[in-house]
Amino acid sequence: MSSLPFGVCQPASRSFKRSDIAPADAHGLGMARSVRAARALLVVIRSNLALGLGLFVPIALLLACGGDGSERNGHQGGSAGAMEPAESADGARSGGAGTSGGSVAAGGAVGFGGVTPTGGVRVTGGTMTTGGATATGGAIGTGGVGIVGGAFSTGGVGVMGGTMTTGGVGVTGGTMTTGGARATGGVTYAGGNTNPGGEAAGGQGATGGLEATGGDVGTGGIVGTASCEALTNDPSVNWRDSALRTDQEIVECLATSLGTPVGYGENATGGYDPAGGSRLVVITRDPGESVEQQLLNAIGTEDHKWIVFDKEDFAEPYEVAMYRLWCDDEEVLSAIGASSAESCRDHRLWCAEHGVAAADCVEQFFNVTLNDGELPIRVNQIHSNTTIDGRGSQAYIFFSGFKIGADSDSQPTHTDQNVIVTNLRFQGAGHTEDHDLDPDMIRSTGGSRDIWIHQNTFDTTGDSAWDVKVGAHHITMSFNLVRNVQRTCLHASGDSETVSTAIATTMHNNAFVTTDDLFESFGQGGRRVPLIRFGKSHLFNNVFFNYRRQVVSVRVGARLFMNDNVFLVNAASAASRDDDLPYYVENLLAGFEEDGGGLEVVRSRVWLSDPACRLDPSDSGDLAASHGSAPDPIMDYNEASRVAIAAHLLSAGAELADYVFATAGKGAATPFNSPYTLGREAILALGRGSCQ
Repeated sequence: MSSLPFGVCQPASRSFKRSDIAPADAHGLGMARSVRAARALLVVIRSNLALGLGLFVPIALLLACGGDGSERNGHQGGSAGAMEPAESADGARSGGAGTSGGSVAAGGAVGFGGVTPTGGVRVTGGTMTTGGATATGGAIGTGGVGIVGGAFSTGGVGVMGGTMTTGGVGVTGGTMTTGGARATGGVTYAGGNTNPGGEAAGGQGATGGLEATGGDVGTGGIVGTASCEALTNDPSVNWRDSALRTDQEIVECLATSLGTPVGYGENATGGYDPAGGSRLVVITRDPGESVEQQLLNAIGTEDHKWIVFDKEDFAEPYEVAMYRLWCDDEEVLSAIGASSAESCRDHRLWCAEHGVAAADCVEQFFNVTLNDGELPIRVNQIHSNTTIDGRGSQAYIFFSGFKIGADSDSQPTHTDQNVIVTNLRFQGAGHTEDHDLDPDMIRSTGGSRDIWIHQNTFDTTGDSAWDVKVGAHHITMSFNLVRNVQRTCLHASGDSETVSTAIATTMHNNAFVTTDDLFESFGQGGRRVPLIRFGKSHLFNNVFFNYRRQVVSVRVGARLFMNDNVFLVNAASAASRDDDLPYYVENLLAGFEEDGGGLEVVRSRVWLSDPACRLDPSDSGDLAASHGSAPDPIMDYNEASRVAIAAHLLSAGAELADYVFATAGKGAATPFNSPYTLGREAILALGRGSCQ
């Protein structure tokens, strides 16, 4: 197996040190392109192997990566009340490695990032794969039905092993399944849940939160083509260099490959306009206009736009600091003692001019010099119908981020909607309590709605990772890695902010991590996950590491429902403070105040662990709690969300922790929202690195 191309079975490293912060200059561009060329060579090798060896590569990949790519947890979709996860040992998996009345698919073909077919073959009631090889005379991924992760078709229903194609494989009648599930006379839901005799209402099949809607089926559409797979997964294919030529084609590919949110943010589509008005914006290192100015221009309009970063220009880490937009202001330069706009833009140069040691430079410049409310520097606003997508690049947002909507005196002044922020790294300059510039990374405010914050990394931010204020609502935060953030997410900023009764958020499959070296400071004070007033929030399948007490705070009529979450504390850190499991049971969620509306915690537990966040299964503590009234919000969601949650919900335990640490954050494995996911079994088979 050592001959397989590097990276096929290994997730990218996502560790970050402050020394990695790159200056905002262009001298690394040539080196970046050389690295890109080397990566491109690997891609060519991989492609030639695939073309020359037929099924050998898919089967080899399956054996190397381990697993058939199918999702195993089974649940009946749309059930009311507190949904309980299925046992993860086996679960219902009618559609993984074997067929009913057909040939065994030999585990299917597992490909880099999820192989998808090219030609859009339409399955019309009886087309069956044989050994995962061909369907209706087509080769894998080249005009036939590509089999991904243990998929097969029976009775004319294409099953794609944890992957859905909305243009490649056509299913007559509109029924499609993902996650290794098989249709048996009706709509089949992901993860092995069957609804025998059911009807595909309106020709739509629920597929792990993704819908196959008639117009995209069997028409050779965007997702399901090799061009889209290459565009989203191949670092050597830049955004305008694939066979997809129009902005609409490219954005449709990006939107569909990203997938669909579940929970309160389920309606967010960001910069994708199904009616054809999508615009692709590629941020470059153009010497004529700064990266920050290009980004500001792009987020400042309300047409549908999908913003990406040029793959070649940002192949290496590159710092994007939006405060630089004020560095041409003479009053700002005077206030911070900068000799020039350049010394304002590059804090290293400013520190050299002021005799500040390199080790103290970030703290002195950002948390002392810029900690001045009289400065005009503020977070910039993302307007409606926008996606900022960091896939394929190493650009990262430094010090402060963005707001969605605007407010004044706790009242909305500008309301935005339909925004997605995904696959970005937000790197802070270190926590400073009540920093005068309020350097939030993502602030949703002003009654804004339909927002999806997905698979980003937030590291040591100065203020929040994501705040929700002044009535912003219908927001989902999923698969994010939040590392060493002391105040993660405030929901409503004051006891008189009654407009925030509208707040409604879903947080799922996020990893909240305090590293061992900061356990004494951040671990004790790591809170606001969330601190919520007035509104309602739903937390499920999240993993917390090295949090010590009062992780949540429920005040002023707010309602918080938590189910199936994992809390881990490094046993060594716990011993350093003489903590034990009973202490954590008593204190971790002791944040319900008398004026709170309700806190309900079910099926969530705490374990001691090793430094790599691998829990000790010998003992755990039950965090069950019930205060006031906090109903399960599952019935607030649409059917697709309910089905997806039922299919992918995991019990609190080691498997959930491993899956979240493998999929949370920029550069992590592609999670269940996406049709390009390898599936949970395959992701778990790849293993994960340390959570720290």
